[in-house]
Parts: sequence; C-alpha cells; structure tokens
Amino acid sequence: MRFLHPCENGGDAREREAFLSHLDSVLDELRSASTRADAERVRTLLGRIHPALDAEVLDDHGSGRLVVITPHEERRLRPLASLVVERAGSLDGVRFTTHRPARSFAEMLETVRRELGFELADARARAGFARGHLLELVLYGAGFGGNNDDRAGLAAERAAEVLLGERVLDDWVGRIDAEPLPRGGPLRVVQRDAAANFPLSELPQTVALAVENLAQELPDVTRFGTPREGWVLFEAEPEAAAEYAAQDDVALASSALPEMLKCFLEGSSFASKRFVRGGARIAYLKIDAKGASFERRVADRAKLEDELTLALSPRRLGAVVGNGLGLRYAYVDLALAPEPEALALAREVARSAGVGRRSWILFCDTDLTDEWVGVWPDSPPPPGLR
Repeated sequence: MRFLHPCENGGDAREREAFLSHLDSVLDELRSASTRADAERVRTLLGRIHPALDAEVLDDHGSGRLVVITPHEERRLRPLASLVVERAGSLDGVRFTTHRPARSFAEMLETVRRELGFELADARARAGFARGHLLELVLYGAGFGGNNDDRAGLAAERAAEVLLGERVLDDWVGRIDAEPLPRGGPLRVVQRDAAANFPLSELPQTVALAVENLAQELPDVTRFGTPREGWVLFEAEPEAAAEYAAQDDVALASSALPEMLKCFLEGSSFASKRFVRGGARIAYLKIDAKGASFERRVADRAKLEDELTLALSPRRLGAVVGNGLGLRYAYVDLALAPEPEALALAREVARSAGVGRRSWILFCDTDLTDEWVGVWPDSPPPPGLR
C-alpha cells in the first residue's frame, strides 16, 4: 500500500480508508500506552499496524518522553512510520518521531558499554565520501579486533547511530568499519590512516561540515541547462525477463547526474538530498514501450523530455536530468521541486503526450521504494509493486 500518495482507483481508495480507520483505532490505544512509557505495550500495538514497526521510548532531554516509531532496516516502510507519527499527534509530555535522534558523546559511551561491553572514551574515527556521495566511516576502538570482529562492527555501527542520529545515518552513511585503536609508545608505527583520524567525539561536527560543504556544490534543479547537454552515457546488459521492476531492464541511459544514476542502478542506499539541493526529489517516468521500434521509442521519449522541460523549468518546478531505454520500458529521469504542483504537472504533461495506461512516476529514494503515482487515474500498479 502507498502511504504518501492518494489512491485514485475505487478499490484502492476503499482499502486505504479501511486501513486509516484501523490505524486511528490503534493510535487511540497507543497514545494511552505511551503516556505510561510502556514500551512493550507500544510495540504490541504497533505490531497490529504492521509487524515490522518497532518502538523505543526515550527520555526527551528532561522535557518528557520521546516515542520513536521505526521500521529499522525496512526503510521502504518509512512512509508508514511517518503516517503513524503524523496521525498520532502529540500529548502533554510525549513526542512522537520516526528516527532516533542524535545523542551526546556521554550517552553514546554508556550505550555501547551497556549493550556491547566496549569502552570508547579514547576511540578515534575517520570519515570520507565514496561513490554515490555516501560517507564511509572507520571507528578505531580499544578492544576492536578488525573487520572479522562482529561485535566490534556492531559497536561501531551503534556508536555512529547514537552520535549522528538515525536520519543522518540513513541518508548519508554507507559503510562503517571497526579497526583496532593504534597503540602509542616510544616507537610508533606509521599507519596508513593515522593522519586522517580524529577523536570520535568530533564525529558529529565532522560529518555535519562534510555534508554542508557537499550541499553547497550540488546543482539547483531550477537552473539546469539545455537537456541532454554534457550528459554521461551508460550501457548495461540486462537479462531478458517477462517483467522488470524499477529500471532493471535499462540497456542505454544518459544522465546529467551520473553519480546519482550509478548509485540508483547499483541499488545503493539512495537519498535525493545527496545529489540535488533545495528539497528536490529524484523521480522517473516509466513508460511501457512494448512493441514500439527503437526509433519510435527514442523519438517519443525525446519529445516528452522537451515538453517536460518547457513545462517545469519556467515555473522552477524541476528539470529533466536523464533518460533511459530498456528492453521493454522507456524512462525519463526527473528532479522535482518539493511543491505538490511539480508532481501534478509532470503527470499532466505525460498524459498530454499520450503515454499509455501502463505509465508511472516512481521515486529513487530508498525510503520511497514502494511509493508510486500512476500517470493515469486507472494506471495499474507498476511491476514489482502491489
């Protein structure tokens, strides 16, 4: 079920209304349970909404209780968690949120010590951007045994999550490694990463500065140049199949944001904010072109790109940032401004261009994997999604 975008078909709309009614009845009980800070009761109630939802009741820095509603690794359910928080509202002394917030260095030390038995007061860290604008972190801790030390790896991940918060971890952090803390002494071994590391307590400031610097270099989608100018070409060899989810059938693609496209096609953790600024969202039109010749597909797609550019750019609602041709589908990649009019206008242009009923707008963000919008009100669900 889609949680962010309204259902337009009669059956889907009725199913959504039934779900929302069930959700609200559970939330009535949830609000009462949360006031008693009964985490186990909250978890039980959330399980009636979806078995993947979990809850954690935390102290809200002395101002009450913070109830974190999270699907953990099931990030495609983040929109559901957001919907729960939105409809739960607020209570005196109780605040609902979808991500664990960042905590202090002292709280991190106590958490890792209690849960995994490591003392990280003298720990150090290293951070740097890798492919897809994802940060790679290395934490150096006393007692860490290297990459084969699973407990050390868990400690490093937990320390990073507590210090940075779950939202930053989801959107910006890729790999987290755990390495032994370099030993001091009169005879020091020159280590490969020694010059780059810093006290673990400085990790939040270091990551925030790195993200801020990258964000300043990201493109503004309302100021893109001529479509297809200076784009990078990609080639792939998809396997033939009866159907294709996402862009799994892409054979040829080009992009104004090659790092973005490579990240998406490889299935890496994806957040639009790592590639475009201003709250824009990376999405794509997926159009069933079965039976059309290669020449016809190219011509129709190019015409649609031009019409989308003419509609979106003057209104500063977005831009065409790439395209693709698959074994069955044609694709137009879009960076859409956060205003609802951007998505509505893209649908309108696609309908005016005469695309078939099996055409959709889907989203690249990992959190939005299950979200989609049919170009037509009666568009069926896209392949790979219910």
